[in-house]
Amino acid sequence: MGLLIARRLGMAVPTLLGVTAIIFLLMSVLPGDPLAGLLSQEATAEDRARLEASLGLDRPLPVRYVTWLGDIAQGDFGYSPYRRRDVAELLGTAFKNTLRLALPAAALGVTFGVALGAAAAANRGRAIDRAVSMIAMGGISVPSYWIAILLIIVFSANLRWLPAGGMGGQEGGVIDAVKHLIMPAVASAFVSVGQTARMMRASLVETYGQDFVDTLRAKGLNSRQILFHVGKNALSPVLTVIGLQVGFLLGGSVLIETIFSWPGLGQLIFQAIAARDFKVIQAGIVVIATTFVLMNLTVDLLQMLVDPRLRKAT
Repeated sequence: MGLLIARRLGMAVPTLLGVTAIIFLLMSVLPGDPLAGLLSQEATAEDRARLEASLGLDRPLPVRYVTWLGDIAQGDFGYSPYRRRDVAELLGTAFKNTLRLALPAAALGVTFGVALGAAAAANRGRAIDRAVSMIAMGGISVPSYWIAILLIIVFSANLRWLPAGGMGGQEGGVIDAVKHLIMPAVASAFVSVGQTARMMRASLVETYGQDFVDTLRAKGLNSRQILFHVGKNALSPVLTVIGLQVGFLLGGSVLIETIFSWPGLGQLIFQAIAARDFKVIQAGIVVIATTFVLMNLTVDLLQMLVDPRLRKAT
C-alpha cells in the first residue's frame, strides 16, 4: 500500500508541474494589458514601469515562473492587487464555501446514482430499468446550468419557496442555510446522478453475467448474498466515475456558483478572469489540479480495498 501511494505521488509531481507550466505560459501570452485595471488614465510611463517592477513583470518569463513556483511550494500564492488581499486567503475562503456546496451535492449524486443503478440492474428490461435509463440520459445530456435556471424559475420566482441566490448568513440559522443550499446542490448533483447510475447499472449487469455468479447460485446463496459479492466486484469502475464527479464538484462549478451567487472557488476564478487577476487564476487552477490528483489517489486506494486483484497487480 505504501509503495502504491509513493508511486502515485511520484506520478503526481510531473503532472502538477506540467499544469503549472501550461497555465503560467497561457496567462503570459493572453492578449490585453494586465496592468490596465491598475493604472489610472493619467498614469505616466514611469508609473507603469514602477508598477511592473513591483509586480515582477519586468523580469524574464522563465525567471518569473521559477520564482512563482518556489513561492507556491512554500505556500505563498502571492498578493492580489485587484482585491487587495492575499491570494491564499481568497482561495481558502472560496474553497470552504465550495466544500459547503460540493459535499452535499456529492452525497446526493452518489447515493441516488448508486441506488438507481442497482435498481435498474436488478430489474433489467422492466419499467424501472427504462425509467432509470431516461433519468441517466437526462443527467448526462441536460446542462447543469439549465437545471439551475429551471429550479430558480419554479421554486424561487413562481412558488417563492427557496431563495434565488446567496449562501445564507449566520443570522438566518441552519434552516436559512439549508434553503440556500437546496437548489445549487440539486443542480450540481444532477449530472453525478446520471453518470453514476449509468455506470453502476452497466457494471452490475456485466458482473452478473460472469461465471462466478453461477457458482454462487450453485452453493445455495440467496439473491441478497449474491448481490453483495457482485456489488463488490462491480464497484471498481463506479469508484472511478464517482472520483471524477467529486473532483469536478470540489473544483467549483463556475456556472452553478455564478447563477446562484455562491461565493465559491468557481465564481472566484470567473471573477478573476474578468478582472485579469492572473495570480488568483493561476493559484485557483493549481488548487483544482491538486484536488483532482488527490481524488485520483483516493480512488486508487479504495479500489485496492474493494478488489484484492488490484493489490496483487501492484
